Amino acid sequence: MRKIGGTLLAASILLLLFATSSLAQYKPWPSPFPPALKWGDYDQSHVWRSADWWWQNQPAWVRAHHPEWWGDFDDAHLWHPADWWWENQPAWTRLHHPEWWGESYRGHWYPAAWWWQYQPDWVRATHPEWWGYASHGIWYPAGWWWLFQPAWVRANHPDWWGDYYQGWWYPAGWWWQNNPDWCRVHHPEWWGDFDDQHIWRPADWWWTHQPAWVRENHPDWWGDFDEHHVWHTDQWWHDRNPGWVTQHHPEWIGDYDNQHVWHDVNWWASTNPSEALSRHPNWAPQMRESVETNHAVHQQALERQHSDQVYRVQQQYAEQQQLTQRRQQAETQTLERQNAAEVQQLERQHAQQHQQARASGKDTGWEQQENQHRQQVQAMQDRHYQQMQKLTNKHMQQEQNQARAHAQRMQAVEQEHGARMQSLEQRHYNQVQAVRQPARPMEASHAAQPRGPEPQPHSGGGGGGGQEHRENH
Repeated sequence: MRKIGGTLLAASILLLLFATSSLAQYKPWPSPFPPALKWGDYDQSHVWRSADWWWQNQPAWVRAHHPEWWGDFDDAHLWHPADWWWENQPAWTRLHHPEWWGESYRGHWYPAAWWWQYQPDWVRATHPEWWGYASHGIWYPAGWWWLFQPAWVRANHPDWWGDYYQGWWYPAGWWWQNNPDWCRVHHPEWWGDFDDQHIWRPADWWWTHQPAWVRENHPDWWGDFDEHHVWHTDQWWHDRNPGWVTQHHPEWIGDYDNQHVWHDVNWWASTNPSEALSRHPNWAPQMRESVETNHAVHQQALERQHSDQVYRVQQQYAEQQQLTQRRQQAETQTLERQNAAEVQQLERQHAQQHQQARASGKDTGWEQQENQHRQQVQAMQDRHYQQMQKLTNKHMQQEQNQARAHAQRMQAVEQEHGARMQSLEQRHYNQVQAVRQPARPMEASHAAQPRGPEPQPHSGGGGGGGQEHRENH
């Protein structure tokens, strides 16, 4: 695993510098500088509505027609687009929505569709993991394609790894961050790792940017570049050019499952070693090595993921505290202004009464009026004190609730990490026992597709399951 370090601020600065410097070698920006994308559409009355209006009034329609309108609701149930979240609560965003692909430039975050529109060559070279394609001149992310054109994706981009959860398609990075156990069982072929900015990158990104690191740390990520210098997995090559694979990569050994999907020996070792050995007893040494290597890699990955998750939760809590403090300060200032205005209005009324009494020569009973005024001032001050005390108690309760929720979240993170480590060790033990047992011959006609624990129900293709962490902001 790579070393994880640095703060979010430092990472943001590095990303901004990287984007600025690397863009210099690509085509110039249009003039004037292109504005940020404004998601929205026309309603039935042909009135253009922004994405926040659609999300607040017709969320089901958005989910069905525009899953690429990335964003979420805040505590006040106001919907904000992804750029707002990346700029105001980046730790929360990285923790909960790593699938919102984009990058900052000139101090503003832009989504992947904007980058594909104005700097496509830079995206191809820098972010091959931003999976997607253009339809009618508009670029859409992989989730949109999986929802509306799943057959096309299976035929043309099976390397857009991901699956559905609660009706939404999430890329492999989201799954590895939120449910690595499920990934190890159902999709060990979703190769990837986290970089120094805590971002999960797929194997094609690593082979493009740090091939030496891949050779040293993940030699089982088999694949190669095509004539356009686009990296593809061994499965992709076997599906499209098996003769080329036999000639250039005879070490890519594997077999087909009962769905006629080809998988390499490392996939079989992780998914169903007993069946693989029954078909290919000579794979035993390589499978034993694969089991041990993957176990060590997954151990390190879980430790890194645990450290990363703790870091994210701490950063999210700090962001929540800062946001809460700003809101509380604004509420306090608003109440203070209201109270000051009431005091001024009372004094103004008292002064006018005094002037009117002097002008009419009716100063009698003025001492009684002064006493009444003092009583009014005291009553107002008492009411203001109670209002301020109530607001202070409300703020204290908010802070206590946040601290309690944070402590519970940290406890859940520790429990989750322990359960994942236990699951990993149990799975490794079962795999070791399977590859050590003598293989029993098995007829090919009786071969069954390797299976793991059944995923949760879902819509669309692929597996399901997983868990989505949704916190208060």
